[in-house]
Amino acid sequence: MYIVIAGGGVGGSHVGQMLANRKDDVVIIDQDQARCEKLYAETGIITINGGATDILTLKEAGIERADVAIGTLYNDSDNLAFSLLAHSLGVPKIMAKMRHPDYAEAYRFAGVTTICNMIELFQNKIIMELENPNIQIISQIRIDTLLVMAKYPKSGPKEGISIRELAQHHAFSHDCVFAGILNEKTEKITMPRGNDLVFPGDRLFLVINRQQIPGISHFLRK
Repeated sequence: MYIVIAGGGVGGSHVGQMLANRKDDVVIIDQDQARCEKLYAETGIITINGGATDILTLKEAGIERADVAIGTLYNDSDNLAFSLLAHSLGVPKIMAKMRHPDYAEAYRFAGVTTICNMIELFQNKIIMELENPNIQIISQIRIDTLLVMAKYPKSGPKEGISIRELAQHHAFSHDCVFAGILNEKTEKITMPRGNDLVFPGDRLFLVINRQQIPGISHFLRK
């Protein structure tokens, strides 16, 4: 994929490096020339020195042929302007970091397909990990849908418990997808099927509805 990222700060540079490691074609736009030079020297990612809210700079970055545009600028107003320009130039998938929730509707109007609400993510992560320390949020997929990692208790049966058995327990029986098992001893990840076993200390990757967290957390504390 061809991906244009607005902003070469901590967020933009890390996302750019991750995508480049995936062999995507990445261009990062940033107003700081020294930062652009450093990014290119350290990562080899193509950088454009300029404003990501300037249409000529976006065209120089090849925005018109981009598959994805990602806004990681500090201010919502700048990310919004970048997103609107990308949308007007036909970019099919636009992702943006949002700092203030009041901008949500404006982002949608600007054609943003994925909004990352930074404050909400931070608040949810803090509250959930204080109340449910055995569950860790990996990613918010939708407003009420999360990818989480949960540690199976050491008190569980030493011979293991199958995914099929776990799925029948009321804590996991609704709106829950078992996405992976991280074995504590081998540190290998398995994409689970019904007969695969979970052993004490293993970590489960689950796609769940937010409302299931208390029930799963209670089950894991047994």
